[in-house]
Amino acid sequence: MQELVTIILADESNASNKYGPEPGYEICGAPCLTYITDAVKQIGTDSIIMVYNNMPDESNQISDTNLKITTVKSVTEILNNQISINKNKHVLLIIGANLPAISGETLKDAFNNHISGDKQITVLTSYNSDSNSGIYYLNIDTFLSIFSQHNSENNTPGSAIENALDSFSINIYKASDSSELIRVHDSVSLNEAEEIIRKRIIRSHMENGVVFHLPDTSIIHKNVKIGRNTVINPGTILEGDTYIGENCEIGPYARIQNSRLGDNVKFMNSVMIESRIGDNTTVGPFAYIRPNCDIGNNIKIGDFVEVKNSIIGDNTKVPHLSYVGDADVGKFVNFGCGSVLVNYDGRKKHRTTVCDHAFIGCNVNLVSPVTVKEYAYIAAGSTITEEVPEYALAIARSRQTIIENWVKRKGLDKK
Repeated sequence: MQELVTIILADESNASNKYGPEPGYEICGAPCLTYITDAVKQIGTDSIIMVYNNMPDESNQISDTNLKITTVKSVTEILNNQISINKNKHVLLIIGANLPAISGETLKDAFNNHISGDKQITVLTSYNSDSNSGIYYLNIDTFLSIFSQHNSENNTPGSAIENALDSFSINIYKASDSSELIRVHDSVSLNEAEEIIRKRIIRSHMENGVVFHLPDTSIIHKNVKIGRNTVINPGTILEGDTYIGENCEIGPYARIQNSRLGDNVKFMNSVMIESRIGDNTTVGPFAYIRPNCDIGNNIKIGDFVEVKNSIIGDNTKVPHLSYVGDADVGKFVNFGCGSVLVNYDGRKKHRTTVCDHAFIGCNVNLVSPVTVKEYAYIAAGSTITEEVPEYALAIARSRQTIIENWVKRKGLDKK
């Protein structure tokens, strides 16, 4: 069985447009290169050689530790035996770094087609087009013959192969889906490739039991995980390494970035960044969960609530119009409408502690650093600056004064 070495030509990505995207440009949360290396892995490649030829080295963006990746500045380094290739064992796959939509299945079929034939070069094209995709399978002796005469100053390695095709026996393999062969060289082609990959990602989640309503309106990044029976409503954006549990309902119009949600979570019209939510919790609409939040189980985070760098215990409710920042909140706590944790003194941020079963009335300010003990109650309209003992009621507001007939004396009753 002949083994495969892949040569990725990073300089091909900008050969036709100097303003085109770099190889590290992201599509659905991952660099273009990662889609190519993922596809190549499915063929069972031995190793990958990346040729940068005056382009920035983007190989550090490939996090797959199972791949053996060697970077070189030019094909000349390979010819000078700095890269070990076994002439009797290996076939070369030559592919540009600007082909992120190519699938592993297509590359594998083309590889098998090449090794089963007797041609020196296999060129990958499609049934809808005879144009050259820039993907080639070569025998080692063919590669050495082409590049021993190649002048890298005059053209790119990819064009060197294309110019040499008439000198060798050629096999044409036609991919069934021409969209896989889109070459990203400007913003238009980048968008076309992104749409293909976006649909491919969403389809994969659907096949795993996730329900999408109007999937064309949602963006799901490559590394996102979604549990079975979760519903993704229109306008949802899931980014980075986000994990969504089972039986959740996300959206409409929700954005979740690098966060983890448990099972049975409802997350409506809200934003969450780099935080965690437990099971059976409801968020939104119009809530903002900022980084470093750990929100427990059976919690309600309601409309126009902002939470930042805080821990919130199970069964706590923050229903509406509140700010919880830099806080450690216990279990079974209730925040009334308009509650604000005043965490910034103009120089430093301070933390607030609200213990289990505390009750925070409407329009309350807790001026940090301050502690509200277990089962303590804060009367509506209070500004709290000192510790509130357990089971106590804290009232920090002036008494109501009634001035009889004040309106008449001022003449304000006459229109």
